[in-house]
Amino acid sequence: MNSIINLTDILAISPLLLLLGGGLLLILLESFFPATAKKIASIVTLTTLGLALLAAFMAPVDHNPYFTRWLYFDPLARFFSLLFISVGIATTLLSVPFFKEFDASPSEYFFLMLSALFGLILIGSAADFLTLFLGLETLSIALYILCGYIKHWTRSREASTKYFLMGALAASFLLYGIALLYGATGTTRFSELLPSYQALASTSDKALFFGGIAFITLGLAFKAAIVPLHLWAPDVYDGAPTPVTAFMAVATKIGAFAAFIRVFMLAIPDFNPIWNQSIAMLAYPTLIYANYVALRQTQLRRFFAYSGISHAGFLLIPLAVGGENALTALLFYFVIYALATLGCFAVLAFLDKKEEGVMFSDLNGLYSRSPLLALIFSFGLLTLAGIPPTAGFIAKFYVFKVAFEAGFYGLVVAGLLTTILSAFYYLRLIGLMFSKEHMTDEASPEHSFPAMSVAAFCLVALVALSVYPEPILALLGQIT
Repeated sequence: MNSIINLTDILAISPLLLLLGGGLLLILLESFFPATAKKIASIVTLTTLGLALLAAFMAPVDHNPYFTRWLYFDPLARFFSLLFISVGIATTLLSVPFFKEFDASPSEYFFLMLSALFGLILIGSAADFLTLFLGLETLSIALYILCGYIKHWTRSREASTKYFLMGALAASFLLYGIALLYGATGTTRFSELLPSYQALASTSDKALFFGGIAFITLGLAFKAAIVPLHLWAPDVYDGAPTPVTAFMAVATKIGAFAAFIRVFMLAIPDFNPIWNQSIAMLAYPTLIYANYVALRQTQLRRFFAYSGISHAGFLLIPLAVGGENALTALLFYFVIYALATLGCFAVLAFLDKKEEGVMFSDLNGLYSRSPLLALIFSFGLLTLAGIPPTAGFIAKFYVFKVAFEAGFYGLVVAGLLTTILSAFYYLRLIGLMFSKEHMTDEASPEHSFPAMSVAAFCLVALVALSVYPEPILALLGQIT
């Protein structure tokens, strides 16, 4: 075994080191130079994330057993690192107008966000259950604090408390499941899990294994806000600051499914058809319930909570199917969902002026006040709804295609019907923005270059992927 850590090893884990270094710098600035920290916190964070993005793109493949024992350095790990860091950059830009509107310390906020990103990269690269659990809890602890970051907001304190209590319960499920799996197989390494499972002979060991799988599935389903383990999401999204809600809606959901991918699509693929059928059965209530309740919402943070739960239902479909084609469809859906959701939240950043967040009524006549914002928000909503010819339609088409080819016809029908239902509430929001009956005399939203840069990038990327999705589909096919 090579016991020497060389430059290649350092470069391979450099994104994680940069995030740690940036977080430490922010804490030191806040401790010794608070006035300076308040002015440059966003700049330090963006610089850190920019360097981490470059490092993740150029990181070499590492073969040192001291690192490969815990982390994968494969193309999928690189994809997740690039995606999570990109979401972090977008969230940082969306946080700039938030801190101009609300008085709070940005340094600690950005430190916590970098910590959450550190946890997400661990999840996407995990080669062992211990690394996976460490990543999930690093992410969760940072989010517990971020949700209640504005201390004088009553609903934020309530959201943070609920998230912490329910998150602790989910963590106990996950940890107990890992313990049962270790008791059955004698390993926590993903690469050894399938051979160990296939070698199980006694009924008691198999019972331990399946019990562990059940508890791990429950723990990850909570993180992904899958019905019936979704109850925390609406209240937490409602109470958290808008940039934190954007981060949770995208990064946390993709992080939970990254854990599902690492364990159930790569470590133990198709180990038992009952598990696949169980995931399919979770998709039905997730799709139906979330789309029904979304019809009754009037506050946009809470609305996007149910929208996110609905999309978790669509993400469950390729997870239930399994296989390389399903993984490609899943990764493509990640990209489209992230771009559309961040684009919508970039528009909300212009309208977010009060603790209650942006209400549906705040969208009244938005086109008359800011045509560009209305168009960006509309295209994001159309993409989330899967309306042709947007990239959202292509993403859902591929999800339905892999499900149909695998014989999951019931999921295809449920997905199609709930897509039609979701189109109603997405188009209702567009109607509010463009209807002359809802025009108001309110002034145009204040200009914010950081938020507009996120909105513009998401719009351009979505239009490009709607017109010509083949290159990214080919690239994702190579990753899987």
